[in-house]
Amino acid sequence: MDAADLAMVLLVAFVGAGLILAVLKPKQKQVAMAPKDPSGIEACVAVFLFQGKSLVDATGGAVALLDHRADHMSDYDAVLHALEARFPTLGSTLDDPTTTATRLRSKEGPEVFIDIKRDDTQLRLSLYTAEKTVMQLWVQAADDARTSLMHDVAAHTTQLIWQTDKVGKLRWANRAYCEFAAPQDPYQTPLFVMPSNLDTQGEHRLSITNPQTEVTQWFDVRTVAHADGFLHFANDANALVRVDQQRQSFVQTLGKTFAQLSIGLAIFDRDRQLVMFNPAMLEMTQLPIDFLTAKPSIDTVLDRLRERRMMPEPKNYGSWREQFSAVETAAKNGTYSENWALPDGQTYRVTGRPHPDGAFAFLFEDISAEVSLTRRFRSDIETGQAVLDTLPDAIAVFSAAGTLVTTNRAYGALWSTNAELMLEYRELQSEMSIWQDRCIPSPIWSEMRNFVQQVGARKPWCEDAMLDDGRHLKCYATPIAGGMTMVRFAIAPQMRPVIRKLTLPDAAIRAGKR
Repeated sequence: MDAADLAMVLLVAFVGAGLILAVLKPKQKQVAMAPKDPSGIEACVAVFLFQGKSLVDATGGAVALLDHRADHMSDYDAVLHALEARFPTLGSTLDDPTTTATRLRSKEGPEVFIDIKRDDTQLRLSLYTAEKTVMQLWVQAADDARTSLMHDVAAHTTQLIWQTDKVGKLRWANRAYCEFAAPQDPYQTPLFVMPSNLDTQGEHRLSITNPQTEVTQWFDVRTVAHADGFLHFANDANALVRVDQQRQSFVQTLGKTFAQLSIGLAIFDRDRQLVMFNPAMLEMTQLPIDFLTAKPSIDTVLDRLRERRMMPEPKNYGSWREQFSAVETAAKNGTYSENWALPDGQTYRVTGRPHPDGAFAFLFEDISAEVSLTRRFRSDIETGQAVLDTLPDAIAVFSAAGTLVTTNRAYGALWSTNAELMLEYRELQSEMSIWQDRCIPSPIWSEMRNFVQQVGARKPWCEDAMLDDGRHLKCYATPIAGGMTMVRFAIAPQMRPVIRKLTLPDAAIRAGKR
């Protein structure tokens, strides 16, 4: 091999090695150069890349701008807030869907501008400035503006704000705090006595009493840890305290009122637990007070009442639990009202009433005396009716207004009226039509009508009438209590056969009557 061949081999070897190294060498990330401005400016200080309105990438300068945004702002809104002061048309330009590529120059000068590029849903904002210090000035200005805003908020708010160290010594207070503490120096005499468990943070209700006026004011103080101490925020709670005091006073008044009631009261909240009861409830149900004060559920209360035989025993114990649910549902709807007949002879009227917020109440009323009186009254009425039914004379009682009140069995037999019709509304006029139809015409019926309808003192009245079958009828009208009138019809004794034959109905008389 001569020198020329050797040189050719070496050259091929060097070229091949170069190609191998080029293939094996890792690819370096290439950064696209910023497009140059015609004026020669090419300092790109911030680039934002959005997918829709979600920030997917940003340069260091861009992140520096976002660091000074408010907590509630999104990335997109924070960028607009930071740049719109110098680019007023930025928001409207981005909202225009036809904008794909454009350049906006700052109102401060042409050396500061933004390049906008939109590709489908991808948006790229590139901020260019003549000097890198412009970005630092913007960041500092944003920081100063935020600091100034916080200072103005703390100075003009009516909320008391102050800062203490870990031992409770005042380090800073806003204007409202100092004005409230005047004329005392709040740095020498603390305005609030903070609780010992301050390290737990949270919210505390504290009071301040003015030594001169002896007026107590209440505040809800919220404490948060800050640096090497705490920040405190106090809100006026006087209205809340007054409402709470009025509510407690109202509850106490209700409690005193309920304590005087003879009706047992049990109130259950929306969780079905007993939250209020009165002494009458204890006396009537005979439940232990420690049991009731433990806030039992309605199921437990009803079950304990059954165990003490203070509820009617169910016919089917398997459906007893279902009855509990039915009682509760009816009480919430305001439709539950039943009489509980107890084994010892007592009777309770139990009523369910709905309350706001899903609560409901049970009222226990002892109606044993009322039920006994009703039964006795009903027994007296039945006894009186039985006595009337044993009398042979037909009796009818009319009220002062001429309404039929009661009759006996003989009355129904005489005038052929149904005893069941007694429950219907019947008047003197309709009854008198029946009498006249069954009797021979006589002027006594108008006299009887006048007597029944007469107002004032009356003397007993008596007249004779004859039935259409020839029987003699003695009619009596006697005033009784309450302006009522008792009408009595007595049939003459049975006549001898000869006389009876003479008094049989005559066809001519009956035909003439009709």
